[in-house]
Amino acid sequence: MYTTTKPTVYLIDGLNIVRSFLYEFSRSEEEVTDDFLDFLEAVSLDERYQMHTYEVIFDGSFRPVGPLYRGGVHISFTEGDSADQIICERADYLSQTGQRVIAVTDDRQLQDMLRELGVKSLFCRKFYNSLKLSEK
Repeated sequence: MYTTTKPTVYLIDGLNIVRSFLYEFSRSEEEVTDDFLDFLEAVSLDERYQMHTYEVIFDGSFRPVGPLYRGGVHISFTEGDSADQIICERADYLSQTGQRVIAVTDDRQLQDMLRELGVKSLFCRKFYNSLKLSEK
């Protein structure tokens, strides 16, 4: 798997990706969230990935995660809606406006809904493993 070189909006199910790593690292959700967002910020500034936009959507109300805009990363919270609903609506809109969009989620039901809309999706691990920072 490689990361595309075409400008793409990645819609990332925040809790889904963070929780997919919790047991591997045996750390708190907050620590894994911080590390993932720091990593994604570094990725968004890397010359190989800076043409992309990364929208991380977390279920629930606002909680402190640091800056909501970091390089090419935008972090948001769903408040009363679900991340799945927001991702589906946003993916549909972006797709209809001719933008290339890929959703990052392990939720198979959401992947099925996105497929019906003609939107691609990636499993969290596959997305994460496709990103490699340039060695300085």
